[in-house]
Amino acid sequence: MYKCAVRDRFRELAGYWRELSFWILLLPALGALGSIRPRRHIAGLIEACAFLVVAVSSAGKLKSLGLEFAAWNHVGRRGAAISLAMGLLAGCCILAVAGLSHQPLGIESGWNKMVLAVTLGPALEEVIFRGYLLTAGLLLIQHLCRSRSRAFSIAAVAVIFAIAHLTTPGTSPVQFCCIWFTGCLYGYIRFQYGSTAAAALAHGAYNLALYISYWCGLSR
Repeated sequence: MYKCAVRDRFRELAGYWRELSFWILLLPALGALGSIRPRRHIAGLIEACAFLVVAVSSAGKLKSLGLEFAAWNHVGRRGAAISLAMGLLAGCCILAVAGLSHQPLGIESGWNKMVLAVTLGPALEEVIFRGYLLTAGLLLIQHLCRSRSRAFSIAAVAVIFAIAHLTTPGTSPVQFCCIWFTGCLYGYIRFQYGSTAAAALAHGAYNLALYISYWCGLSR
């Protein structure tokens, strides 16, 4: 009886292979790319590539283990292109604001940090903020103001998103406002295309724009 129960449990877990692979690849890759040991960076790059394959192929199929609330859904080519373009445009706008206000961007050097900022970081942050938190915020705010619950949810989660970035030393009020603005943009994209994957694309494109500016010596 016990062996049958264990076997059934393993079969049940095997049915969640997409969800398990999503987390099992994402979290170790984050740790490896963020490590101070260069050898770990190579392992992190391999894990990051494997995660991206699983993430892309699993869009719209992650329906259990809590990921049903994350809205990691498929994005069409047009939606993906628009999300990327909006992220790049937002990056250019923030670069202009940073230049005019003489604000540093806080870009961390190193190819591993770039991979982290453009791929894994946006995926994890969007699943958390525009996935779980935005879903929870929408459910809560609908009871208070159903007609504007979406806008309020986007703005409120963007505030939490900006506060979370205050852990970075030296974050100024201007930077806080810029982070809040991009958080609102990602929230809008999340609802526009019904997918946190679309928000992650915009987020990654935004970070890429900052890194391109940094590499070209246009920003600090």
